[in-house]
Amino acid sequence: MKTWQTIVLVLVTLAVLSGGYVFLQIRTIEVERLSDDLHVLRGFGGNSAVLRTDAGTVVVDTMTLPMMGGWIRELARELTGADTVLLINTHYHLDHTHGNPAFEPGTRILSTERTLSHLLALDSEFWTGDAAKLMPNETFTDRQTLQIGGKTIELIHPGPGHTDGDLVVIFTSEKVIHMGDLAFIGHYPNIDLEAGGTVRGWPATLEQVFTLEFESVIPGHGPTTDRNGLRQFQTFLSELAEIGRQAADEGIGLEDTIASDRLTADAGYEPIRLIVSLGLDREFVLQRAWEEATGNFTRAN
Repeated sequence: MKTWQTIVLVLVTLAVLSGGYVFLQIRTIEVERLSDDLHVLRGFGGNSAVLRTDAGTVVVDTMTLPMMGGWIRELARELTGADTVLLINTHYHLDHTHGNPAFEPGTRILSTERTLSHLLALDSEFWTGDAAKLMPNETFTDRQTLQIGGKTIELIHPGPGHTDGDLVVIFTSEKVIHMGDLAFIGHYPNIDLEAGGTVRGWPATLEQVFTLEFESVIPGHGPTTDRNGLRQFQTFLSELAEIGRQAADEGIGLEDTIASDRLTADAGYEPIRLIVSLGLDREFVLQRAWEEATGNFTRAN
């Protein structure tokens, strides 16, 4: 959703320019160790992952600004003792890709074909000049297996949900998956209908993920969870999709849909905040469910 991307960029830019306390918030990156070789980085934006291999470091997602990508690159080297040899972008949104330009030109960068298409069509103003050198340079459609420095990494595109191009990273020996924004834990998700996202199809996409071998789940936003946490998020999405379906079938308007009390699986959910709320809240997800079910939106590409 290009409008949402623009809002995030403006807010982050203002936050950086304001300096002081806000800058310190942006600069802070929390590190969670999941194994000797795998760490999660949490900061001002989405969750990144860092994997040590004998051939070098693998980084999944690079947060919101080039300078944040620089911090991730430095921290990854500290954690693993090696430079980054592979970047993986789970999808096209700026809070997962705009750190890419801080990495070495020529770095191998992987995404799905649809993610690259969205970057070119919906975020082209950013990917110019030197930044263009750090766009994904290798893509796949459905599945790819990587053998890197004694580690096996599976990449799959299980189906549409958040967008139509999201991938899931499976760290096989660690039994951990990085879901990108196909999973929001404890937060209301962004549903990018314009980029092929779908409330209606998202639960089925997650069902494909449950066929994989994993124990722990790194979401795009929120704390590391497990299969039960991911199942709860699927239940929330199923409720949301049913509310949208009923609205379309019974001619229920947007205002009445937003006022629905049938959404109960969001207990404890909070809006995502980058200094201020981004508007990813209960009203937003109900509106998106209604818009998809009634056809009141336009695909971007």
